[in-house]
Amino acid sequence: MRKLIAAVAAGAALVAVPAAPAAAAPDVTKPPSSIKAGAGLLSLNGRTIWKSKADTKRPIASLTKVMTAIVVLRTETDLDRPIKIKRKYTTYGDKWGATEARLVVGDRVKVRDLLYGTLLESGADAAAALADTYGPGYDGFVKKMNAEAKRLGLANTKYANFDGLPYPSQYSTYSTAASQVKLGRYALRFPTLKKIFATKKITVRSLNDRSYTWKNTNTLIGKYEGGLGIKTGYTSKAGYCLLFAAQRGKKIQIGVILGAPTASRRFTDATRLLNWGFGI
Repeated sequence: MRKLIAAVAAGAALVAVPAAPAAAAPDVTKPPSSIKAGAGLLSLNGRTIWKSKADTKRPIASLTKVMTAIVVLRTETDLDRPIKIKRKYTTYGDKWGATEARLVVGDRVKVRDLLYGTLLESGADAAAALADTYGPGYDGFVKKMNAEAKRLGLANTKYANFDGLPYPSQYSTYSTAASQVKLGRYALRFPTLKKIFATKKITVRSLNDRSYTWKNTNTLIGKYEGGLGIKTGYTSKAGYCLLFAAQRGKKIQIGVILGAPTASRRFTDATRLLNWGFGI
């Protein structure tokens, strides 16, 4: 039915035809495929079109860093401000084997570039530098994150840290699929974040003239037509997570996969959901 409607629409400029009936909205009770995730949700232009355990509290791993970036942007207006990298930032995630942006102690790196390191490479060291600066201090920053979550109405959401690492426990930082999609929609309102989310790869230079190259961990960027981002995440208890978005014409979809069994499956399922939502 959808292919027929698309064909009629494509030929409308050549010949007048009777208006085709509007395609039926996707049935929210029937997932488009066998989605292998602990929870998930997909919205089309702000309306939920698919969900599974969307209000269940779950650990969200590095999806946490989306809120980290939002708090920074709501605090700082000068994104060219340099931050000096301290040793405590570069060793911050060592205990958990956290992903890093490979920052070098003593370098002075712009806030904007630290946001790239936090969101593209999912660098715990970059996130630590931002949190310590804008808390001030780690604890102060986490308080701001929770205050922002409350302001945005993110139900069943709590941040115990600014990076999603499993401490004090695997479940100390948690949210829901519904709240993460709501957060993703808000994050895309920031031009800076929208640009970062959709960046596949970037090379930046510190004020010490050191070069850093970071690649986006979201493999949909550059591969999925209209892909807008947003963020990947993983811990053993959270599973493989993906907050994603795409736009084609006037259709904007934002969705999340929480607890996929493998890294590749989260991207496969996100692609299936997006294709279904776009009517492909």
